[in-house]
Amino acid sequence: VESHHGRSWERNNGMPRPPAKGDQTMKAKRERFPPRVVLLLLILFNASFGGNHKPSFCLADGSLEEDDDFLAEILAEQAREEEEFARIEAEAREFEAMKSRQRSDGRGTPGGGGGNKPKMGKMGGAGGTMPKGAAGANFSKMEEDLKKKEAEKSAKTAPEEEMISSQEAERIRVKREAAFEAELKKMNEEQRKKAQRQKKKDAKVVKRILNSSSAGKHYAVLGIRNLELQLGPFYMFNFSFGPFILFRVKTKEIKSVYRNLARTVHPDKNKDGRAEEAFHALETSAAILTDEKQRSDYDKRIISARRRRNKYAIESMVGVSQVAWSRGVSTLRVAKQMLGPFSTPILVVGALII
Repeated sequence: VESHHGRSWERNNGMPRPPAKGDQTMKAKRERFPPRVVLLLLILFNASFGGNHKPSFCLADGSLEEDDDFLAEILAEQAREEEEFARIEAEAREFEAMKSRQRSDGRGTPGGGGGNKPKMGKMGGAGGTMPKGAAGANFSKMEEDLKKKEAEKSAKTAPEEEMISSQEAERIRVKREAAFEAELKKMNEEQRKKAQRQKKKDAKVVKRILNSSSAGKHYAVLGIRNLELQLGPFYMFNFSFGPFILFRVKTKEIKSVYRNLARTVHPDKNKDGRAEEAFHALETSAAILTDEKQRSDYDKRIISARRRRNKYAIESMVGVSQVAWSRGVSTLRVAKQMLGPFSTPILVVGALII
């Protein structure tokens, strides 16, 4: 347009058109900022402030990808935390169940047809499952620490508890003896003699039960002779046979003996002062012998103690025989030296006399 207007102005005026004021200003600006300089400045600005960022047309897609990765990491971390928390809760529940089973161990009392048997759980071994890996190690450590603390606590409180229980038993005995003496005063001579004879019989039964209970002999508490015999196990050609158990007392017989003896030792019928204490000891022994797990553990302890006792007896006999043999040999040597040539006929005559 400018060239058209310029040529028309030249045709009309017969001379070149003078440059306009705006054209002079734009020309001056072009001379001051040539295109090459402007391009160089743009390159330097992009290098200084752009860095390694992506171009503007790719920035939206890159930011979305980074946001998705960050969100996925957060979700994965939350899932791991929830899984770890669930595992810890499961271990805590199992640990609490184990503690409750330990507290209830040995507290059941037999009665009626089946008795109240404590439920025993299986921990570890071939019959149970334990946490694996680091969780299992932590659980085992917690279990060992709990057992140590309970053992220390029981060792500290055992003397105090024993003293308190003995004082309570003595108080009950004195109270029952006083009640029995008061009843005797109300009886005539014949009734008094009969009650005293019965009290002596009751006292013998109570004394036997308490002595056996203090020695830890549960079969003797019930008056049962434990003739159980275990044979084996036997090993032959990488095969094991047994163990075989003979003369085992049935649980049904133990319950029958317990019921009959409980009628005799019950504090309402037995007039001895320590009848209540004997009745509790009878219940404890019957609860152990009627529970298969506790009875099995108790029989194993009896067998191991019997084996240790037999081993000690055999070693003692061997030691005594060795000492006797050595002393006899030394005595014969001294006698032979003293008797000289007469030692042989004297020894022969002595042997014939013996």
